[in-house]
Amino acid sequence: MKNKRWIVCCIAVVLSVGYVKAQKSRFSKSKEDFLKSRLEISENKRFLQYQDGTPFFYLGDTAWELFHRLNKEEAESYLKDRARKGFTVIQAVALAELDGIRVPNAYGYLPFENNDPARPFIKEGPDNDYWDQVDYIVKKANELGLYIGFLPTWGRYWHDGNPVFNKKNAESYGEFLGKRYKNAQVIWILGGDRNVENENQKEIIRAMAKGLTKGG
Repeated sequence: MKNKRWIVCCIAVVLSVGYVKAQKSRFSKSKEDFLKSRLEISENKRFLQYQDGTPFFYLGDTAWELFHRLNKEEAESYLKDRARKGFTVIQAVALAELDGIRVPNAYGYLPFENNDPARPFIKEGPDNDYWDQVDYIVKKANELGLYIGFLPTWGRYWHDGNPVFNKKNAESYGEFLGKRYKNAQVIWILGGDRNVENENQKEIIRAMAKGLTKGG
């Protein structure tokens, strides 16, 4: 009986090794190779995958204020740490919850002119506005093999009180982001921190998604 059990165990080990080798040969690309490939939704709609069908392992860390509070050195230090630890996605929001449109970023820049989402504040040059800092962080994350789980806005700006977003400026803002980051490795995330409670809010989110699609 013991010999039979030993033989069964040996067969199981051999089969397992063969399976692992097959998986390695199928999924043998490097992080750099994968980052050149767009992510897409699997056929069964249950997970993300690369264009060659390889499943994407989503291990995300949350850094909502990454674009808003950190300077370049702090952001790079954080991203390198998360890359070393095996994370694949960093989730961050362009318009941060803690007064992200009224309190300047680490370099004194605001995202919009007069708090208007249809008028992103842009100044010529590589380090002259809020969006240059976002560019830097997205690029650095991608260089380290990380995707950005990119939230265009925190929910308070389309949900609470007197929201700054409406259907028109939501689509315009979405198009701006879609164009700016169409070649970056980002995963767009709309909503999540607020419940959609009425048709107007739903239309704002849809308009933003439409803008992202148009821009990208």
